[in-house]
Amino acid sequence: MFVIAVYDISTLEKAGKRRLPKVMKAMRKYLHHSQKSVFEGEITEAGFFSLQKEIEFIIDSKEDYVVFFKITGLNNMERVNIGIDFDPTSNIL
Repeated sequence: MFVIAVYDISTLEKAGKRRLPKVMKAMRKYLHHSQKSVFEGEITEAGFFSLQKEIEFIIDSKEDYVVFFKITGLNNMERVNIGIDFDPTSNIL
């Protein structure tokens, strides 16, 4: 499946500033970093489950916000860019 992950980690306090890089590191293990707080990419069901559990363990559910958009069929998805077209797979040999 294809997943787009969007998050907002509260960094008003020191604890939030420590959580933010942990969330980014967890996301990078499974998805491609496409913008500041946006990741996207192909992921298996098992990988998606693992990612969700890692994120649940890291975030403060009373202050932080993570949304996953699951797209099960790439035929139903169209990606439209305005400005520089970023391809997260362009650096893969």
